Formats: sequence, C-alpha cells, structure tokens
Amino acid sequence: MKKIASLFFVCFLVACSGAKTYEPEEINPDIDVCVVCNMSITAEPYATKIILKDGTVHKFDDIGCMIEWMNKSNEDIAKKYVRDVTNGEWIELEHAVFVYNSNYWTPMNYGVVSFANEKHAKVYMEQEGNGELWTYEQLKKHRWGFEQ
Repeated sequence: MKKIASLFFVCFLVACSGAKTYEPEEINPDIDVCVVCNMSITAEPYATKIILKDGTVHKFDDIGCMIEWMNKSNEDIAKKYVRDVTNGEWIELEHAVFVYNSNYWTPMNYGVVSFANEKHAKVYMEQEGNGELWTYEQLKKHRWGFEQ
C-alpha cells in the first residue's frame, strides 16, 4: 500500500508542477502541411516547426515559410526547431548553423539549409559547391523572397 501511495504522490507532483516540455514531434508526410504555403511536408529534412507556449505546433516545409510566419505573427512562441539536413536531427533554431546559396534546392526555393554544426555545413557546401556559412544572427538579417 505504501508503494502505491508513494507512486500516486510522485505522479501528483509531476502533474502539478506545470512544467511543459516543448519537444518536436515527428513529421507525418501523409497529413502534415505547411501553415504558410499549404504544401505537403514531404521533404522532411527541410521541415521546421514552431511550438507555442500553449502547446500548439505549427509545421513548415521550408525555413523561409517559418520565418515569414514569425514575421507576421504575434503569438507566444516557446520553441523554434529546424533540422540538420544531413541526419534529420531536430535543432533549436537559435543553435543551428545555416548555409545559403540562391541555387540550393529547398522546398520553397529559399536556398537556406540548416545544420547541427559547422562541420556538417562545410561538408554540404563542399558537396554542393559554393554557399555562404551563416549564424542565426546572419539568418535574421537575410532579406527573404517574400520581403522583396
């Protein structure tokens, strides 16, 4: 009986703590669509997402669509995620490394690709040819196609 009471107490404490986690959920290419352009999210390595503080998840097919949504929205964002295109790992937007080349293929042709680290970004640039290595601060200064 003591074990059951202890387990109940621990579950009660966790439930009452109110601590929310904002971890990314996987993309389902059969049903997930970009909230900006309404395109199916089939090129999963380029997918991005925003999780609001109320738990709402907004999914995007291209980082450019996510930035466009962020520029127009005043919703309370908890986390912003991009993927390392080399392995699909989710990374918080602010911690990612980016490569830009207007000729790089991305789902909406923004030409910005994200990576977990500089090593992955440099390997990608060598394989694809050319490109500019960007930090999050440089990404924020980029003039996107929807702004022109």
